[in-house]
Amino acid sequence: MPLSLEEKVRLLSMVDVFEQVSREELVELARRARDTHLGQGEDLHTRQEGGGKLYALKEGRVQLYVALPNDGEVTLSVVEGGSIFGEMALTDDQLGEEVCARALVPSLVCILKTEDVQQLIESSPQVGLAMVRLLSRRLREAEVRLAELAHKQVPARLANLILRLSATEGIMTREGIRIDTPYTHRQLGTMIGANREAVTRAMVGLREQGAVEVVDRCIHLRDHEALEREAEARPAARNLPT
Repeated sequence: MPLSLEEKVRLLSMVDVFEQVSREELVELARRARDTHLGQGEDLHTRQEGGGKLYALKEGRVQLYVALPNDGEVTLSVVEGGSIFGEMALTDDQLGEEVCARALVPSLVCILKTEDVQQLIESSPQVGLAMVRLLSRRLREAEVRLAELAHKQVPARLANLILRLSATEGIMTREGIRIDTPYTHRQLGTMIGANREAVTRAMVGLREQGAVEVVDRCIHLRDHEALEREAEARPAARNLPT
C-alpha cells in the first residue's frame, strides 16, 4: 500500500541529515522522491537506478557491498534506518565498481535526485553540515577497519565487529545484549576481510571463552569484558612462547 504524503514527510523528518529541515521543504522533497520497499535479502542495485541518486533509509537496515569477480563480496558498511547512503553521488565522483545495497531486514528506501538534495543544501546549509559530519564519521570508521586489517588477526577483528554491531543494533534483554540480525558467517567475513571458515573458527573460540553465544542464528553477548580483551589482542601477544 503506497504511503500517504503525511507519512512520507514524517519518515523523512526522522532521517538524521534532514532533522532541521522545515516542513515545507520536506513536503516538496517527499513529493519529488520515490519510495521502494525491500524484502529481507533483496538487493537494490544502485547503478540500475541511474546516476545522480541519493538514498534515504527510512526504515530497516541495509548492507552496502561491492561484488568481487570470484563470486565473493566486500562489505563497505551497514546503514541503519534514519540515515542516508549513496552520498558520493553529490560529489560527482563515480566509483569503478557498483555499490549494491542489500536489505538485512525488511526496509523502506527513499530515492532522491541529487539536484533536489543540492537545492535543499543551498536553502538549508545545516543539511550540508550534517552530511559533512556523517561523511567524517564514516571515513573514521573506514580508517579503523583498515587499521584492524593491517594489525589484528581474525578473532580480534571479529570481536571488534561484534562490539560495534552490539552498539548500533543491539537489543538489551534479560540475558544480555542480542544482535537481532541473523548474520551468516559469510556476511561477517565480508565485513572483516576473512573467509567463512576463518570466521567459523574465530566464533567457536569466542563461544568457548564464554564471550558470546549464538541462539537461533543471532549473536548474544555473554561476557563483554572477555570480548573486549579479545578485540584488543595483538598478533605478537598471541604468539609468545609458553
